[in-house]
Formats: sequence, C-alpha cells, structure tokens
Amino acid sequence: MKICWLWFITMICGLAHAAPHVVIVTPRGDTKMEQIFEEELVRRIGAVRFTLIVPDPANRASMSELWEKVLKEKPDLIYSWGTPTTVALAGTYEWPVIADIPIVFGIVADPLTAKLVKNLERPARNVTGTSHLAPLSVQLLALNEYHAIKTLGVVYNPTEVNARNMVESLKVETKKIGMTLVAEPVGLTPDGRPDPKTIFEKVALVKEQGAQWLYLGPDTFVSFTHRRLTTDASLKARLPAFSANESAIRDANALLGLFSPVENMARLMAWKASQILTNQAKVEDIPIETLQSFSVLVNMCAATALQLFPPLGLLNYAAVRVPPVPQNASAAARELRTQSVDHCKPVTLP
Repeated sequence: MKICWLWFITMICGLAHAAPHVVIVTPRGDTKMEQIFEEELVRRIGAVRFTLIVPDPANRASMSELWEKVLKEKPDLIYSWGTPTTVALAGTYEWPVIADIPIVFGIVADPLTAKLVKNLERPARNVTGTSHLAPLSVQLLALNEYHAIKTLGVVYNPTEVNARNMVESLKVETKKIGMTLVAEPVGLTPDGRPDPKTIFEKVALVKEQGAQWLYLGPDTFVSFTHRRLTTDASLKARLPAFSANESAIRDANALLGLFSPVENMARLMAWKASQILTNQAKVEDIPIETLQSFSVLVNMCAATALQLFPPLGLLNYAAVRVPPVPQNASAAARELRTQSVDHCKPVTLP
C-alpha cells in the first residue's frame, strides 16, 4: 500500500512538473484578455502553470531590467502585451534581448516598424503574435461616417516609439484625405518621464487649434494607462474621442471605436502558443496576423454628454454602451434595454 501511495504521489508531482510554464507580462494586470488566453490554452493542451508579471512602461529603469526578471521565472513561453513590453523583452531583430524563449504577443500595432521582425509571414526569430489595429484608412473612414470632420487632434507620449510612429502614420494618412492633423506631445517630468498632469492642458490645446475629434491610437501611456484621464479631458473640452483600442470605450469615455475584440485576439494568441508548446510548429515559422473582422462600438453615455449622437445607419452594425436602466422603468422596458448592450455609468461634463 505504501508503495502504491508513493507511486501515486510521484506520478502527480511528475505531471505538475511537466506542465509548461507560461509567464504573462502585461502592464494591465490580469484582465479579461489574459483570462481568456489562459482558459483557451488550458483547453487546448491541458495543465499549464501561469506566472503574472506587471511592468511599468513609464519607468525606463524598470523596463530595462524586465527581461532579467522574466528569465528568473524560467518560462517555457512568454505572453507579452503591448509594443513597449514586447520590445523590452524581445528587443529588435538588430539587437535581440531574450532570443531563446518563444514570445507570443498581442496589442502590438506595427511589428515591422517596431523592428520586432522583418517579415510578418515568417518572423524568422523567437517572436510571433497578433496585431490588433484596423488599417488607419479604415479607422478614419469610420470616424467620418459618424461625423465628417476636417481637423483631427492627437495627444501622444513622445518617449514611446510606438506613439511617435503613430503620429507619423497619421500625418501621411490625414494628408491623403485632405484632413488637418494637430499633434501635441504630453509634457515631461524633470527626469524625462511623461507627465500625466499635462494631459488635460494638451487636450485643451488641440481643441483650441481647431481639432474636431481626438484620436486615441497605439499609445500605452495616453490611450491605455491614462485612458480615463484622457477621455475625461476630452469631455471637458467637448472634444469627442475616437479609439483604436477597446478599453478606452468599455471602461472610459471615448465616444467611438473600431478595433479587434480582445476575446478574439486572446484565442488566436492561445492557439499560437499551443502550437509552440506541443511542438506542432516552430515559433519562427508562425505568421504574425491581424484579425480580419473588427467591431464598432459607440459610447452613448459620452454621446449624451456631448450631445453628439450617431447616425442611424451606423447603429445598424455598431454595438453600444448605454446608461443603466432607471430603477423605476417598467419590466418590459428594462428587458428591452438590457439586451445585447454594455452598460456604463452616466457621464456628466465637468
């Protein structure tokens, strides 16, 4: 009997030890995207051990040491969220950092411009993943369908390569369609870090220069870390915000967005990770892909606050966020209001 128990304990320990170790590195912490990734990966390959590391992209010293912190965990695979995090871990194809552990990334706007890879079809290094952005031309088309404009504003983090690349792309694309771009960098602290206290004044400044919409693109500092602050500033300036990222609409006050849903990206990342961990494919051969379907989301709370409502044609295919159903609403009205919508708190302009 003792021998049987020893065999059973040894077998269980062996299975636990055999479970692949995935280190999840994201400045957002454990969100819906990470949870779906974990669930989907476990569904595909069985037991997996996960470790979460939450870096601070605004802290240069911390980001420069991030790769060492991750390597200490001895991962079999690394999940990376966002361009700054992924570049800190993988480096570039010219100057690689972690080069011998598979990295699967999500929410990287432009892997080519970031120099993560030279070729999306065949990365030819230890990095693959998904890009979440719809083509910029399509984003601007969606914005103009809501409300045609001549001047677009953007506030960005000048210390973030991804944000600087975004501004350059915006300059090219807005020029093509005869739109004026007003771009303002956030201010910096004495030690050279982006200062969130300057976001309000910068948003107000682009409004003063004639901006009719504020663009929130692939900028971790402005559009994600401080998305609430940025969109509150846009409401105060009566400047509607368009977001290429879901979170600025789901849990902040951006008015309109076009993006790849996080659920779809998480499942695609999990599929790629499963191919690597089960040795069905080599990471260097797995293409970096952008999802081909995008969602349009309208935040009716922001629309009500700004008195800028979407055209009826847009609502034929857009999802909406609406204020909660009033407590004194009828049962029929409450049921109708709660079908297929995402609620948000009522917005009051400052």
